[in-house]
Amino acid sequence: MALDINREELLENFMGDEELLFESIDLFLERAETRYQTLVAAVRDRDAVKIMEEGHTIKGMVGIFSTGSPFEAAKKLEFMGRNKEMDGLDEALSDFKDQLDELTGYLTDWKDEVM
Repeated sequence: MALDINREELLENFMGDEELLFESIDLFLERAETRYQTLVAAVRDRDAVKIMEEGHTIKGMVGIFSTGSPFEAAKKLEFMGRNKEMDGLDEALSDFKDQLDELTGYLTDWKDEVM
């Protein structure tokens, strides 16, 4: 599964307001790394509740822009926390980081193209 970003559809979700869309991208880019670091700490501590909460929060943030692989990777972490499933957690976090990096790179490039 890929990023699954349809620029036209995404813009429609922001009622055609390109300025609002790019402000939302800026906000996402500002907050994504901080939320990811909180998730890393939760995984390191094997704090299932915090993994579930951060996975859920990040899933929502990512889901604004893509319901593809980054969303699915965050969802997996959320459910691993919910189910207190610690086997494979580090690999799931690594996979999510790859997906998050791809999404943030894509959004940054898109914004740079337009601005």
